Amino acid sequence: MTKQQLNIKNKPRVGVGVIIKQNHKIILGRRLNQPMQGSWQLPGGWIGLGEAPEQAVHRQLSMFRNLRFGESHFVTYTNNVFDSELHSLSLYFMVDCLNDGQLKLITDQLNSEWFWADWNELPQPLFLPLQLLVDSLFNPFH
Repeated sequence: MTKQQLNIKNKPRVGVGVIIKQNHKIILGRRLNQPMQGSWQLPGGWIGLGEAPEQAVHRQLSMFRNLRFGESHFVTYTNNVFDSELHSLSLYFMVDCLNDGQLKLITDQLNSEWFWADWNELPQPLFLPLQLLVDSLFNPFH
């Protein structure tokens, strides 16, 4: 192994992306932080040490305090290479929103706004993991 391969900060991180869907729309948030500040992303985050991916999904869903959800299920993943220093894997889970309601979050320090976006008319720019998901021709409504 090379010295670079042993450096823990050069290892990929693993996160979850949650595709919350209803009526051909999904929930998107606008990023406040780098990388790609201002781009649009799915609800999601890093999987914590000792945390199962499903637990990370539940943690993300619990931010939306006035929405009810069906069961989540794993659908796919993306391999996100931003640059030579930043590499992650995103595990995508899909869940149906079971009620209509405004997007009221308990707390959010990572996004400036949230809204329901039509899957066929997604705003630009998309955060790299979501762009890779779209480029793969994945469609949550098929």
